[in-house]
Amino acid sequence: MDLLDRSIELGLHLTKNPKIFGKTWEDFFYSASERKIIFYGITDNLEFMWMRADKELKIIAAVDNDPSKQGLKLKDFFDESDLKEAKNIIISSKESLKNYQSDEVVILISSLKSYEEIAGELENSGFENYFSIINLEYNYRESMRKKNIPLITRDEFKHNYAKKIVAENPVQNNKIIFYGHGCYSDHEKYITEQLLKTNKNLDIVWLMTRKSNDVPKEVRVIYKVNWKQYVYELETAKMWIFNGLVPEYMIKREDQIYIQTKHWGSITLKKFYLDAPSITNVSDNKKYYETNGKWIDYIITGSEIDEQSVRRGYGFNGKCLRFGSARTDAMFHQEEIKSKVYRYFNLDNDEKILIYAPTYRFAQGKGTNFDLGWQDLNFDLLLKTLKEKFGGKWKIFLRLHPIIRNKSIKIQRPEYVIEVSNYEDSEELAAAADIMISDYSSIMFEPAYVLKPIFLYAPDKSTFEKNDYELLIDYDSLPFPIAVTNEELAIQIKNFDEITYKENVKNFLDQYGVQEDGHASERIVKFILEIYP
Repeated sequence: MDLLDRSIELGLHLTKNPKIFGKTWEDFFYSASERKIIFYGITDNLEFMWMRADKELKIIAAVDNDPSKQGLKLKDFFDESDLKEAKNIIISSKESLKNYQSDEVVILISSLKSYEEIAGELENSGFENYFSIINLEYNYRESMRKKNIPLITRDEFKHNYAKKIVAENPVQNNKIIFYGHGCYSDHEKYITEQLLKTNKNLDIVWLMTRKSNDVPKEVRVIYKVNWKQYVYELETAKMWIFNGLVPEYMIKREDQIYIQTKHWGSITLKKFYLDAPSITNVSDNKKYYETNGKWIDYIITGSEIDEQSVRRGYGFNGKCLRFGSARTDAMFHQEEIKSKVYRYFNLDNDEKILIYAPTYRFAQGKGTNFDLGWQDLNFDLLLKTLKEKFGGKWKIFLRLHPIIRNKSIKIQRPEYVIEVSNYEDSEELAAAADIMISDYSSIMFEPAYVLKPIFLYAPDKSTFEKNDYELLIDYDSLPFPIAVTNEELAIQIKNFDEITYKENVKNFLDQYGVQEDGHASERIVKFILEIYP
């Protein structure tokens, strides 16, 4: 089940807007025959337009509210054979809409959650001809259901294309494709940079969801929305190195190698995938996880508990490679990384950083939707306590989970709190920070590998396992000071004893067999080159 299917299942297609409700693809194509099309939002949901169209359409503009997409061309995201003359259209901000007359254009909104808000903005700007893909698709599917006509799903459509690619193209032995949260980050970033040091003749491809300025020039970037290119690159790559899951519609060939790095370090707090029944039982997630578990050849791990959890979570019976966490190597190069982060955020060298990195919560029951967690951290009390305990000048970094990073605007924050959720590499932020506060995010363990102070602020400690995720480790056994109120957090900071803390952390890591040393990416690349043709 893809995101559009899930959104319909959650009822996000339901709207009281009469200009959207009940509209069909036939209505859209009729309107588009008399006007020119503007895309609002560059997402893979636009694929449905080409799937449903029976003639060429005139596209004249594309807008997106994500600055990382603005300035790129439509051909960066979609197949040129679909776009034809529209391939060089540059994606711009919504302000560019003022250049068009309402009666001359039809606007196709691809957002699944914000389409009503966007429609309201268009109305206020005088645009009357607009359609929402989630509503068009829902009405199309209902029509097919009533006629008892089998519906070809998007995944089936893509799977058929993957078959065609496999039949016509051999695997390219020098090609490696990486995916790391849709941007240039995580374990994949550090593996890539170590690979580049080898000077091997490799075609390194990165699958992205948004533009990144840090990608080395030797790396080819493709965008996930451009699914035809995505399928081609994946099906012809010798090696897949992913921290997420490979879509089910792909075909894993016998001579391809799939290395799973996970998107956490050598130890994780929460159960995941097949090991978390409350998450697995949502729709058809289980099949998705099981398929990847069968495809994976190797999983990179960093401890005994890590290996046990990935075997359960992925249903994996293959070989675990206990090399450590490539991204954690950053923690052992703090001075270099700190200088980079300080320059980026224009900080003075004598300022200290506390990073607050909470994870997300489920908004509508386990596994169904994502939302902010607790938003009541008292920044003023926290800053006052930091100055009293540790002295000096402080800045607080607010880092939300990538899934909910755009919700940071809902959090009221004073000037000394810097919003860093869109900074691509969370590990660099953790390496630059002096102290971390988290709740249930497994990023808490990584600064601990170099014995940095970690505090846990968890007001929902008594309900998190019931409402969100089951835990692999008893929360109260963690070696970090735990607080459930702002006042208790202030007390924990004031009473912090560095010697006792470091002893507790060392004992904890020894208990679970975690041994990070800053050389994990070297070990991983050495293995990659050993198994490469």
